[in-house]
Amino acid sequence: MRSVRSIALGILIRVERDGAHAAPLLDAKGRDLPQNDRDLLRALVKRTIRGAIRLDHVLSRHVDRPVEELDVSVRNALRLGAAQLLLLDRIPSHAAVDETVDALKEIAPRAAGLANAVLRRVAKGEARPGVVLLAETESPVRRLALETSHPEWLVGRWVKRFGLDAARAALLADDEDSPVDLLMDPRAGDSETVAAQLAAEGIETVASPWAPLARTVTQGNPLSHPLVSSGVLAVVDAAAQGVVELVARAPIVVDLAAAPGGKTRTLLARGIARRVVAVERHATRISRMAANLAAAGRRGEALLVLADGERAPLPAGRFPSVLLDAPCSGTGTLRKNPEIRLRLKPADPAGFAVRQRALLVAAADLLLPGGVVTYVTCSLEREENEDVVAEVLAGRADLERVGAESAPEALLAHALADGSFRILPGRSNDGFTVTRLRRR
Repeated sequence: MRSVRSIALGILIRVERDGAHAAPLLDAKGRDLPQNDRDLLRALVKRTIRGAIRLDHVLSRHVDRPVEELDVSVRNALRLGAAQLLLLDRIPSHAAVDETVDALKEIAPRAAGLANAVLRRVAKGEARPGVVLLAETESPVRRLALETSHPEWLVGRWVKRFGLDAARAALLADDEDSPVDLLMDPRAGDSETVAAQLAAEGIETVASPWAPLARTVTQGNPLSHPLVSSGVLAVVDAAAQGVVELVARAPIVVDLAAAPGGKTRTLLARGIARRVVAVERHATRISRMAANLAAAGRRGEALLVLADGERAPLPAGRFPSVLLDAPCSGTGTLRKNPEIRLRLKPADPAGFAVRQRALLVAAADLLLPGGVVTYVTCSLEREENEDVVAEVLAGRADLERVGAESAPEALLAHALADGSFRILPGRSNDGFTVTRLRRR
């Protein structure tokens, strides 16, 4: 049987080399492990990915070439070992070094000696836990980037846009494990009754201030509970549920980029729509949505359309409410998807904006007069939000902004002067940007 560190190293290599996401790999590889090993695997992988930028800085002092020039297996083995030595408590140094080197031997035996020597130097020469040694002359942005292990260019733009304190709080929140939030669909029963049923089986939850049906798990593993594993209850970020509260209520709402389906479920569970037209261009994802809606007893309330949202086969000018949760860079979701911080480049947000503009125009075309499109991204970047909206408004005299006055109280604190909303990442939530446009 492969060791936990061997499995962790394999996941880390796939994440970097193949562009895979860590979360599904952790679920798949950890399914048959004992609970303690499963918890260790998750901690090893998440902490190594979240700390990679900081760890590379530390490792650069102990290797004789740039860390980025090392083979992908060696680089990730060194990160994995250093994460145990510097960022994880209660792991003895000898276990962190020896078992990580053994894991590397399975795939790159010739590199084992190098890894052993480097990790022993790290163990001897670095302070716990993960103190970053920097010259006093380093800029505040670089210091913050290394302390929080985020790309320096991203830290710089967040500090400039949100201020140092707000940026630091968001960056530190990215370093925390995100809690599991449940959508307490009324089809499963009254929220308090269902919460009591979960509590009786060791799963404690508390009501979230973000949305009426959101409950945050504070103890226990809900994912193995039949209500969750069957799909009767959905796992949906609490702030994402709150964002859905901004969608205009209507008998029919179009969800123009619907997968993975959390917002469609929330629209129906909250009664914001009696029926949702959910558009998704990937067949496998729309099949998964169909299964989840069926498990919730809501399959008949959604019309699933396999199509690209830019060219959805829907009648123009006929819908009172459209939700566009656009594909984006995901800079608001770095807690759940830490690998994004290792992949994203400064030019990427502008690249996403090309498709976002096309989707927003397509969404506006579906509106009847007086109808509202709610434009959502889980990005905090100007290129994907303010700039996209400004460009669409410049070319569409029939559109106007909707003010923030009608927003739920939980969201008013996040309203901007132009009526949009910006939710920065926090300990209880992912980050989102929301703008509502009305067709005159």
